[in-house]
Amino acid sequence: MKTMTSFATAACIVLAATAAFAQRDAGSKIRGEYNFYGNSAGRALHSARDYSQEYRTYAKAAPTVNPEVARVAADGIGDYIAKATKHFAYMRKQAETAKDKEALTSLDSIDKHLAAASKSHDEMKETCLKDTVDGAATMECCKMIDDDLAKAIAEHDKLMKRLASSKK
Repeated sequence: MKTMTSFATAACIVLAATAAFAQRDAGSKIRGEYNFYGNSAGRALHSARDYSQEYRTYAKAAPTVNPEVARVAADGIGDYIAKATKHFAYMRKQAETAKDKEALTSLDSIDKHLAAASKSHDEMKETCLKDTVDGAATMECCKMIDDDLAKAIAEHDKLMKRLASSKK
Protein backbone atom coordinates (compact mmCIF):
# COMPACT_ATOMS: atom_id res chain seq x y z
CA MET A 1 0.00 0.00 0.00
CA LYS A 2 2.86 2.34 0.88
CA THR A 3 4.43 1.63 -2.53
CA MET A 4 1.15 2.46 -4.22
CA THR A 5 0.89 5.78 -2.35
CA SER A 6 4.50 6.64 -3.21
CA PHE A 7 3.87 5.81 -6.85
CA ALA A 8 0.73 7.96 -6.93
CA THR A 9 2.57 10.84 -5.28
CA ALA A 10 5.44 10.56 -7.77
CA ALA A 11 3.00 10.48 -10.67
CA CYS A 12 1.27 13.64 -9.41
CA ILE A 13 4.63 15.42 -9.06
CA VAL A 14 5.63 14.42 -12.61
CA LEU A 15 2.27 15.58 -14.02
CA ALA A 16 2.47 18.88 -12.15
CA ALA A 17 6.01 19.48 -13.35
CA THR A 18 5.03 18.63 -16.93
CA ALA A 19 2.12 21.07 -16.79
CA ALA A 20 4.35 23.78 -15.36
CA PHE A 21 6.92 23.34 -18.13
CA ALA A 22 4.19 23.22 -20.78
CA GLN A 23 2.80 26.64 -19.80
CA ARG A 24 2.76 29.00 -22.74
CA ASP A 25 3.70 32.61 -22.57
CA ALA A 26 0.92 35.22 -22.57
CA GLY A 27 1.18 35.94 -26.30
CA SER A 28 1.23 32.34 -27.50
CA LYS A 29 -2.54 32.09 -28.00
CA ILE A 30 -2.64 35.32 -29.95
CA ARG A 31 0.38 34.31 -32.07
CA GLY A 32 -1.25 30.94 -32.76
CA GLU A 33 -4.44 32.62 -33.94
CA TYR A 34 -2.42 35.18 -35.88
CA ASN A 35 -0.62 32.30 -37.56
CA PHE A 36 -3.83 30.45 -38.44
CA TYR A 37 -5.67 33.49 -39.74
CA GLY A 38 -2.53 35.04 -41.18
CA ASN A 39 -1.63 31.91 -43.13
CA SER A 40 -5.24 31.51 -44.27
CA ALA A 41 -5.32 35.14 -45.40
CA GLY A 42 -2.06 34.64 -47.27
CA ARG A 43 -3.45 31.62 -49.10
CA ALA A 44 -6.58 33.58 -50.02
CA LEU A 45 -4.49 36.49 -51.35
CA HIS A 46 -2.40 34.16 -53.48
CA SER A 47 -5.48 32.30 -54.74
CA ALA A 48 -7.18 35.56 -55.78
CA ARG A 49 -4.02 36.61 -57.57
CA ASP A 50 -3.68 33.19 -59.25
CA TYR A 51 -7.28 33.41 -60.53
CA SER A 52 -6.62 36.90 -61.84
CA GLN A 53 -3.38 35.95 -63.57
CA GLU A 54 -4.89 32.80 -65.08
CA TYR A 55 -7.82 34.80 -66.44
CA ARG A 56 -5.46 37.35 -67.97
CA THR A 57 -3.56 34.54 -69.69
CA TYR A 58 -6.85 33.14 -71.00
CA ALA A 59 -8.23 36.52 -72.16
CA LYS A 60 -4.99 37.40 -73.93
CA ALA A 61 -5.01 34.13 -75.91
CA ALA A 62 -8.75 33.87 -76.63
CA PRO A 63 -10.05 35.41 -79.87
CA THR A 64 -13.23 36.31 -77.97
CA VAL A 65 -13.81 36.00 -74.24
CA ASN A 66 -16.46 33.53 -73.19
CA PRO A 67 -18.71 35.45 -70.75
CA GLU A 68 -19.13 32.33 -68.58
CA VAL A 69 -15.36 31.99 -68.17
CA ALA A 70 -15.10 35.68 -67.31
CA ARG A 71 -17.87 35.39 -64.70
CA VAL A 72 -16.34 32.28 -63.12
CA ALA A 73 -12.97 34.02 -62.91
CA ALA A 74 -14.54 37.17 -61.45
CA ASP A 75 -16.45 35.10 -58.88
CA GLY A 76 -13.30 33.23 -57.87
CA ILE A 77 -11.30 36.43 -57.48
CA GLY A 78 -14.07 38.02 -55.44
CA ASP A 79 -14.50 34.98 -53.21
CA TYR A 80 -10.82 34.91 -52.32
CA ILE A 81 -10.64 38.67 -51.73
CA ALA A 82 -13.63 38.31 -49.38
CA LYS A 83 -11.97 35.40 -47.53
CA ALA A 84 -8.74 37.34 -47.12
CA THR A 85 -10.67 40.36 -45.84
CA LYS A 86 -12.47 38.20 -43.29
CA HIS A 87 -9.23 36.63 -42.02
CA PHE A 88 -7.52 40.01 -41.75
CA ALA A 89 -10.49 41.38 -39.80
CA TYR A 90 -10.01 38.61 -37.26
CA MET A 91 -6.27 39.37 -37.10
CA ARG A 92 -7.16 43.02 -36.49
CA LYS A 93 -9.31 42.05 -33.48
CA GLN A 94 -6.40 40.08 -32.08
CA ALA A 95 -3.96 42.94 -32.70
CA GLU A 96 -6.32 45.40 -31.00
CA THR A 97 -6.66 43.08 -28.01
CA ALA A 98 -2.87 42.74 -27.80
CA LYS A 99 -2.42 46.50 -28.42
CA ASP A 100 0.04 45.56 -31.19
CA LYS A 101 0.45 48.91 -32.96
CA GLU A 102 2.95 47.58 -35.48
CA ALA A 103 0.55 44.80 -36.57
CA LEU A 104 -2.31 47.31 -36.77
CA THR A 105 -0.21 49.55 -39.03
CA SER A 106 0.52 46.58 -41.32
CA LEU A 107 -3.15 45.59 -41.31
CA ASP A 108 -4.13 49.17 -42.24
CA SER A 109 -1.85 48.94 -45.27
CA ILE A 110 -3.16 45.51 -46.23
CA ASP A 111 -6.77 46.71 -45.88
CA LYS A 112 -6.02 49.68 -48.15
CA HIS A 113 -4.62 47.40 -50.86
CA LEU A 114 -7.46 44.91 -50.47
CA ALA A 115 -10.01 47.72 -50.82
CA ALA A 116 -8.34 48.84 -54.05
CA ALA A 117 -8.27 45.25 -55.36
CA SER A 118 -11.93 44.88 -54.41
CA LYS A 119 -12.81 48.07 -56.29
CA SER A 120 -11.02 46.80 -59.41
CA HIS A 121 -12.78 43.47 -58.97
CA ASP A 122 -16.15 45.26 -58.89
CA GLU A 123 -15.28 46.94 -62.20
CA MET A 124 -14.25 43.60 -63.68
CA LYS A 125 -17.44 41.93 -62.46
CA GLU A 126 -19.57 44.70 -63.97
CA THR A 127 -17.84 44.18 -67.32
CA CYS A 128 -18.29 40.40 -67.06
CA LEU A 129 -22.06 40.70 -66.64
CA LYS A 130 -22.47 42.02 -70.17
CA ASP A 131 -23.45 39.70 -73.04
CA THR A 132 -20.18 40.48 -74.80
CA VAL A 133 -17.14 40.72 -72.53
CA ASP A 134 -14.43 43.22 -73.41
CA GLY A 135 -11.32 41.12 -72.88
CA ALA A 136 -8.98 44.11 -72.86
CA ALA A 137 -11.03 45.92 -70.22
CA THR A 138 -11.23 42.87 -67.97
CA MET A 139 -7.50 42.25 -68.39
CA GLU A 140 -6.83 45.83 -67.29
CA CYS A 141 -8.99 45.29 -64.21
CA CYS A 142 -7.05 42.11 -63.48
CA LYS A 143 -3.75 43.96 -63.84
CA MET A 144 -4.90 46.48 -61.23
CA ILE A 145 -6.09 43.62 -59.01
CA ASP A 146 -2.72 41.89 -59.40
CA ASP A 147 -0.82 45.06 -58.55
CA ASP A 148 -2.86 45.72 -55.39
CA LEU A 149 -2.74 42.09 -54.30
CA ALA A 150 1.04 42.05 -54.78
CA LYS A 151 1.31 45.01 -52.40
CA ALA A 152 -1.01 43.32 -49.88
CA ILE A 153 1.01 40.09 -50.15
CA ALA A 154 4.29 41.94 -49.56
CA GLU A 155 2.88 43.64 -46.46
CA HIS A 156 1.36 40.36 -45.27
CA ASP A 157 4.70 38.57 -45.64
CA LYS A 158 6.43 41.32 -43.67
CA LEU A 159 3.81 41.07 -40.91
CA MET A 160 4.01 37.28 -40.68
CA LYS A 161 7.81 37.40 -40.53
CA ARG A 162 7.63 39.87 -37.64
CA LEU A 163 5.07 37.75 -35.82
CA ALA A 164 7.21 34.64 -36.29
CA SER A 165 10.28 36.41 -34.91
CA SER A 166 8.31 37.58 -31.85
CA LYS A 167 7.69 33.90 -31.03
CA LYS A 168 11.31 33.38 -30.05
